[in-house]
Amino acid sequence: MMSKKILSQEQLQRRQFLKGVAVAGSAAAVAGAASTSNASELPQQEEQKSGRYRKSDHVKAYYDTARI
Repeated sequence: MMSKKILSQEQLQRRQFLKGVAVAGSAAAVAGAASTSNASELPQQEEQKSGRYRKSDHVKAYYDTARI
């Protein structure tokens, strides 16, 4: 016959703590994955706004003076 093991209160608390850590860790991983997917959309939005920069004559003149 198998012997039943009776867990102490300390062992039960430790198990609950470890379960909580595992759940929190997986939730953080999911949140991290979700935030990186949103970050990949940002460069596309910035590219649409980047039409403001033009390499005009005065910008070219500055580049010439800043060249080493």
